[in-house]
Amino acid sequence: MLFSKKGPKKINYKYKDNLKKKFFDTHTILYISKKTGKTHIFHIPGILPPFILLVSTSILTIAILMTANYIINMKTTLELENLRDESLGLQSEVEALNSKIRNIQDTVNQVNYYSDKIKKVTTRSDDRKSGTNSKSTSQNESIIPSGIGPLTKEEYEISNKVTGLKYESLELKSLFDIAQESEFRTSKQLEDLKHFLVEAQKNALKLQSIPDIAPVRGRLTSTFGWRVSPFSGQGRIHFGLDIAAPKGSPIYATANGIVLRVSQSDDFGKFIEIIHEKKMVTRYAHTSIIYAKEGAKIKKGDIIAAVGNTGHSTGPHVHYEIEVNGKKHDPENFIVLW
Repeated sequence: MLFSKKGPKKINYKYKDNLKKKFFDTHTILYISKKTGKTHIFHIPGILPPFILLVSTSILTIAILMTANYIINMKTTLELENLRDESLGLQSEVEALNSKIRNIQDTVNQVNYYSDKIKKVTTRSDDRKSGTNSKSTSQNESIIPSGIGPLTKEEYEISNKVTGLKYESLELKSLFDIAQESEFRTSKQLEDLKHFLVEAQKNALKLQSIPDIAPVRGRLTSTFGWRVSPFSGQGRIHFGLDIAAPKGSPIYATANGIVLRVSQSDDFGKFIEIIHEKKMVTRYAHTSIIYAKEGAKIKKGDIIAAVGNTGHSTGPHVHYEIEVNGKKHDPENFIVLW
């Protein structure tokens, strides 16, 4: 059997000395000047070239890393700026759309307002129900929905941005098209309604001069035409309508006009005549009391007298006549509301 014994590891002092010599010995560089011919001797430490190489490599590496990082940061910054510009552009478009929507909503509110006005004008109402609340009603109807008021500072700045938007570069172009079409249609509808309302009000004003309501709420007891007189028993023409109602019931003017005459006769008892447009006269007879005075302006639905039993009458009622240019007409051809 063989045994071997390892002794202590021997250090290669020769290698160590060579390495030390390599890094710490100096290198001599001769430089001969062409101009002067002198020789210059430079002694460079052995460690300097590797050190310079290491430093240069480090500096170059750091420069490359910094350049790459700068390029990445610039790219990220540009992307963020683009995103910010797109965001601001979309924000301006959304604000412009909101402005259009507010205009449309305001126009729709006005459309609804004028639609209600037209409905009131064109709907045939019983004028005899009005009178006490006419003043407050007219005041309420004069309130028109307000439009968009003065702009705030922020809204003014937004409006400046909105006016700078170019249609061809809009991201929300389809929504703008829809809003634009809606804005045009609602505006056109509003103008049409305003024009229609003016015409409807003119016709409604004319309607106020037509006696198309019954002078009293009661029961028709005698019509226009031939009948047997309850007093003489002989046939005679009845030139009006007899409408029975409890004594004291209100008698209404059937159209706008002026009180032509307030008088009393054996036949009619206490009666009142009102002249209207186109030489039309309405006559209300057998009243118990007359409230209107001669020359007074009367509106359709005003209470002008009370039901009575004066003159040749068999009970409380109103004898009602309509006369046009001196010719008597059947009131039933005019009355729409009883």
